[in-house]
Amino acid sequence: MTERAESLDYDRFDISPDHGFLPDTEPLTSFGKTTRSHLQSLDELGENLPRLLEDDRLRTAVEDLEAPAPRVFDALTERELMRVYSVSGFLANAYVQKPDAPTAEAIPAGVAVPLYESTKRLGCTPVLSYDAYVLHNWTRIDADGAMTPPNIDSITNFFEPRDERWFIAIHVAIESAAGPAIAAIGEAQQGILEDAPKRVKRALRTIDDALRDITDTLDRMPERNDPERYGRGFRPYLKSLTSVEYEGVAELDGPRSYRGASGAQSSLFQAFDAALGIDHGDNPLVSHLNVLRGDMPPGHRAFIEAVEDGPNVRDYAENGDESLRKTYNDCIDRMVTFRDHHIEIVETYLTKPLDEQKGTGGTPYGRYLGSFTDDTQNSKLSSPSG
Repeated sequence: MTERAESLDYDRFDISPDHGFLPDTEPLTSFGKTTRSHLQSLDELGENLPRLLEDDRLRTAVEDLEAPAPRVFDALTERELMRVYSVSGFLANAYVQKPDAPTAEAIPAGVAVPLYESTKRLGCTPVLSYDAYVLHNWTRIDADGAMTPPNIDSITNFFEPRDERWFIAIHVAIESAAGPAIAAIGEAQQGILEDAPKRVKRALRTIDDALRDITDTLDRMPERNDPERYGRGFRPYLKSLTSVEYEGVAELDGPRSYRGASGAQSSLFQAFDAALGIDHGDNPLVSHLNVLRGDMPPGHRAFIEAVEDGPNVRDYAENGDESLRKTYNDCIDRMVTFRDHHIEIVETYLTKPLDEQKGTGGTPYGRYLGSFTDDTQNSKLSSPSG
């Protein structure tokens, strides 16, 4: 485990120095048989969600679900609230976003109330976002095995075939592989505060290694996730909710609109950009990503802001020796490689098969992803004589 830096208190940000933005304790896979009947009903609907959608029984099942009293949620632990959030978020999206049918105009109270009450207590947006779809929706097949895609299974899914499980597993594995790098951000900034270039250099090497592992994991996406099954099978359920009523929730008066679950809601690369001092200027994608911070868990959002406010690694490396500059540039090269590979994935899964220019969270990636790569490349430091 990387030594914690004094400048970034990871406990305060709800971040694991080992697993980054993933929880240290695995998410709940069920509430158990001795819990309240409503939570048992959520378990049952979540477990059977793909079959209910396939048989066109989901909307009826959700409409039959009774709404619990808000006080029920006061006694739940954070892990239990996350389980409520994840399952009710899946059910809400599945109910509203029915393919080949009119979009529902309201979420029944039996799902709307637990979704709202759980997210209110967690400080999250009341819709299925990346944190509920990925960060708290996984389990290891072999409990003692590594956090690699073949050993990760999702807990709740829209889609019966393996493709969606693999899609989630890839994202979970990426988040896990990034853990040492997230811890190293604090190490690098603390090294700057202490004017300890060797400490900064070690931290940058850790980030470099993690970025390599992240890219290798991303490249495995096509192994078990067919672009057609992604685009037509489960992606439609991840789209934004637009002008939808939350029945039984007095605090949400009138139709509400929320962004869909999206990888752009991950805190990883906003944290890396902040840590490495990569400036993307001002464009629609930057503005949208700043908006998406509102969908991140509060602690993760605060972490990015703390990194932005901390010592500037790029400035420190620029004024350092040639070895430190090279180590910084190695990280930039890794970031460029990841972003190039990410563009290839986007083209494979969205641009070519679906001819789409926006992500499920409304992210206007289009030509701006390429500009992000250019911005990253332009962050490289020249040699003192260059």
